Amino acid sequence: MRILIHTDEYYPTCAACAYRMKSFADVFAANGNEVTVITSSANKSNGDFQLQKEKILFSPAIRMKKKTALMRMINNLSFAVTSVVTSLSAGKCDVVITTSPPPLVSISGWLIAKLKRAKLVYDVRDIWPDVALEMNSFGENSFYCKIFAAIASFMYNHADMVTTVSPGKVRKIKEKLSRNKEKVKFVGNGFDESILTSKIDTEFSKDYEFDNGFTCVYIGNIGLAQGLESVLDVAAATKHKDVKFLLFGTGAEKDNLEKKAKEAALNNVKFCGVIPHDKVFTILTRAQLSFISLKSAKMKDSVPTKIYEALGVGCPVLLVAEGDACTIVDESEMGYCVSPDNSGELVKVFDRIIDNYSQIYAKREYSKELIKRKYSRTCIANDFEVQIKKLLEMGNKS
Repeated sequence: MRILIHTDEYYPTCAACAYRMKSFADVFAANGNEVTVITSSANKSNGDFQLQKEKILFSPAIRMKKKTALMRMINNLSFAVTSVVTSLSAGKCDVVITTSPPPLVSISGWLIAKLKRAKLVYDVRDIWPDVALEMNSFGENSFYCKIFAAIASFMYNHADMVTTVSPGKVRKIKEKLSRNKEKVKFVGNGFDESILTSKIDTEFSKDYEFDNGFTCVYIGNIGLAQGLESVLDVAAATKHKDVKFLLFGTGAEKDNLEKKAKEAALNNVKFCGVIPHDKVFTILTRAQLSFISLKSAKMKDSVPTKIYEALGVGCPVLLVAEGDACTIVDESEMGYCVSPDNSGELVKVFDRIIDNYSQIYAKREYSKELIKRKYSRTCIANDFEVQIKKLLEMGNKS
């Protein structure tokens, strides 16, 4: 098969979308398929793109100097326009995979598929505008909501296959379709087993004093959806005052949270900035607890990818969420879930984890085996490839 992946973010950019698309590209290419990736030029300076099995085409995009809504829109729209032009040099393809968010880029994926006379797979990681409504980012009658809803509806109806990352999202998207509901497929996120080949960086570990007391870490985007004020609440109220809280990453809320931590004199909280992905293994191996949160209890169909990494490496999880994500943590038997609507319970659960830590940590090997067996990204990508082949076969018969 000739597969074209259309994505504004791509590895080694530190983003869930980039890791998901890269895992697909790696497996597709390893299985003998011809893989081309069209991605934003903003990714170009984020790491080494040498020795890739896939062909990578960089499409010009206006960089976000500041992560404002306006700059994000300009960045998305610039890539949306230029990626169509870039696709003209990509050669023939059988299928185009375009991913959302950002939703503003989606229509370009549809247009590229039309130009290539290829099947279109619409990969949905967050359902827009639903996720923005769940976070109260804007109202149902707002201009933004209407635009995003129109884009999503167009893509659902014009894609040959719609894939999404959780059972709850599958149900929700099917409800939005009046026909062809069977084209919505579950293609989950999962655990990238290659992380287990990483080596522990002892110098990095010393720099953050992982061996000096109990350490709770957060790794990922520090944005609106994560609701990380809850970390500050725990740091302020826990009875275990010697616990260190290390937050690795950046995002729209980082400066605000850092200011609040400073104002509250939370000396046990440290914002560590963005770190290379190869350090994640060291962090999760040396830390005692991974803190993962979502802002709203309404986000029941959202599953943060960092859950798989933490449980797959063997780091216990404290998850602030409801729904599909909790199912995975409960299944691992190596973590606790607290509703975002029950902030009063969060500190109690955190303290309970530390008080009973040896019992939780005893489930480490069980959790690692479960995640590797049931949520392997390689297996997920292989299954996805089978679904794409079936789609093409159906097209050839019709």
